[in-house]
Amino acid sequence: MTLPRIGIWFVIFVVTFLPQLTWAAAAENGSIFNPNFIISDEELQDWKSMSRADIQAFLEDQEGYIAEYRTEDVQGKKRKVSDIIYRAAKGYQINPKYLLVKLQKEQSLVNDPDPTQKQLDWATGYGVCDSCKTTDEKIQKYKGFGTQMDNAAGIMRWYYDHVDQESWIKRPNITYAIDNTNVEPASYATAFLYTYTPHIHGNENFWNLWQKWFTQIYPDGTLLKSAEDSTTYLLQQGKRRAFKNMAALTTRYDPKLVITVPTSEITRYEQGEDITLANYSVLKEGTTYYLLDYDTLRPFTEEVRKKLGFNPDEIIVVDETILGGYMIGKPIEPATTAPLGELIRLKENKQLYYVKDNIYHSVYDDGIAKVNYPGKTITAVPASYLSSLEAGPEVLFQDGTLFGITGQNKIYVVENGKKRHIASEEVFNGLGYRWENIAWVNEFAGMAHPTGQAIYIEKETTKEILTTLSEETVSSPDAVSETEPVKDDTGASSPQDAMVTTRAEQTEILGPKFDTAMDAYLIADAESGTILAGKNIDTVRPIASFTKVMTAYELLKEGLVMNKTVTYDSTKHKELYHHYRIADGEKVLNKDLLDALLVSSLNTPARMLVNSVTSDEALFIKNMNAQAKKLGLSKTTFVDTSGVRAENVSTAREFLTLFRHTVENKDLRTIMGKPSYEYNEEKDIDGDPKHFDTHSNLLMKETLPYTILASKTGFLYESGTCLVMEVERKSDGKRFVILTMGNPDFGKNTRFQAPRELAAWTMTAF
Repeated sequence: MTLPRIGIWFVIFVVTFLPQLTWAAAAENGSIFNPNFIISDEELQDWKSMSRADIQAFLEDQEGYIAEYRTEDVQGKKRKVSDIIYRAAKGYQINPKYLLVKLQKEQSLVNDPDPTQKQLDWATGYGVCDSCKTTDEKIQKYKGFGTQMDNAAGIMRWYYDHVDQESWIKRPNITYAIDNTNVEPASYATAFLYTYTPHIHGNENFWNLWQKWFTQIYPDGTLLKSAEDSTTYLLQQGKRRAFKNMAALTTRYDPKLVITVPTSEITRYEQGEDITLANYSVLKEGTTYYLLDYDTLRPFTEEVRKKLGFNPDEIIVVDETILGGYMIGKPIEPATTAPLGELIRLKENKQLYYVKDNIYHSVYDDGIAKVNYPGKTITAVPASYLSSLEAGPEVLFQDGTLFGITGQNKIYVVENGKKRHIASEEVFNGLGYRWENIAWVNEFAGMAHPTGQAIYIEKETTKEILTTLSEETVSSPDAVSETEPVKDDTGASSPQDAMVTTRAEQTEILGPKFDTAMDAYLIADAESGTILAGKNIDTVRPIASFTKVMTAYELLKEGLVMNKTVTYDSTKHKELYHHYRIADGEKVLNKDLLDALLVSSLNTPARMLVNSVTSDEALFIKNMNAQAKKLGLSKTTFVDTSGVRAENVSTAREFLTLFRHTVENKDLRTIMGKPSYEYNEEKDIDGDPKHFDTHSNLLMKETLPYTILASKTGFLYESGTCLVMEVERKSDGKRFVILTMGNPDFGKNTRFQAPRELAAWTMTAF
């Protein structure tokens, strides 16, 4: 059969051009993969998109092995993976997000909990051609995680620098036959991806990962609506779910949390299942009743219906087609306690709990209860009420909640139970968040939420959303500057770059060598003080909150009375990085202030304690330095009482001397060995007298082959993370002092990994 000429040209047009037109249209809203446009040049070269801390948080969020993996970089120096990625991205000015996607696309390393050495050695597939084997001699120079990362970033920069000289490098606006498909890259970045991986499927995998990880602006749990439509959507698992009526919305969320955004922002999310029924609706199919608990249907019987008091007029009769869209959950039995959930407060200690299905859950702050369970009343009960119930995990904020920690200067949004720092006030306002929607909780409640990746957005995105919000009120905080978000450093100078380090050629090792990125460490026999091993132990460096050890030592030398109270006066006592929850006029015992100083490492209690023994803080600091000289500490200097300034300096060797003298005092030794503490203010002003916290050394919570008898932490950008602890080996009772300084791992939860490894090595080496 012969087609008419017009038919032939129509077929050619459809086959040749229509797919590209479809892809181009789809690329505008990112709905499907467009092989002609994978990412832009701006995206590939946005090397400031993630800080070192952001990369670490992202890896921890993915829960893969490499989150804590430490290996050699391209220069042979051992570093954490997040540090290696950050340095490669910064060095070649290539987006670290690109490197993260490459790791996952090539070897699934980002979320693999147990990768092989081969996966790690050939992390990005660099140098391994389609016809090569990883055992080929000629490619062994590319082997090793650090080398792979350096080359993966470096080759992209090399492409940019040499595309005009090397004709084999693919470039935009030229058609290439790739996997029997004509592809015309629309950006250099897209062309370079095909140069690196000349296959459509491989680059589609790259695009899918990029879309999944890095294109969703708003976190799950956010409520959005378009300025042009009244429908409200819930973001869940990266999809938008429409509330079909107000009852469906208001029984789950507070409508004041809804953010108005451009329609284009709504359409970037894939359509999910609609939410049609009010939460806790009672359904009936046949003879079985169901309680709708968010997206789960919980079956129950007529007996349970009568016990719970559901009105027959409230029951919605449905068929199997309605039930098919829900997951069937745990049945409600006649003996089930509080299937709808209840809030209780123990009469004895005022602790708040949430009870549901025979399980009780701690609620660390009333603010969480107000957000998660609005309208629920709190019932006072005796502690014996819990005896018949099982303990469950603590209650965290529901996804989408904005919260801050009282006395701290960061604002978070919760996603998948993790707190994500909103990087700046510009980002906060740019996303349309409202300051009045922030819930404030105590530090313990905030710490219960694991840390996720910080939230940043491009300025153009901010402008677009703010334009949509222009007719609405975007209010500024009416609180003091402590409540304003602080912008994280994502520029060329990272926090770690401020840390004092010893040049490689000046590094000194004493005794057996422990391989570590920490700039200084020391291991000593606790009884004799003999130094068994060390690195750079005579280097003078900032000591941060180690300063508090001398403050406590001098306080007792000057006759501190433990049961004497101090009245807080913010004009005299408030210190930098003030995270202490206290109101003017409140009174606290000195012994409790010492807990806050040495266990929590809070700064303001230092000035309050000093004020208890003298009104002249400058004289007290002078006495601290005089005391140091008496102890023979010629390289040690103090300029404040809490360690907030980098001019407080010492060496590992000299601080060992100070620490050993301090723990000779039984009171101070006991305090520094407390895993946690709690106390009540002697005079309460703000209605919240109770204080409690756990030790800032997170190793105190772990089961280890040694007992931690006394410990102190420290951290400034200039000092790095620091830790000192006296430990007792469980097998034979031998005691050691383990001291680390200049640890470049600033992660709140990960900074203890290197000291943990050093302590484990100590237990076997000595």
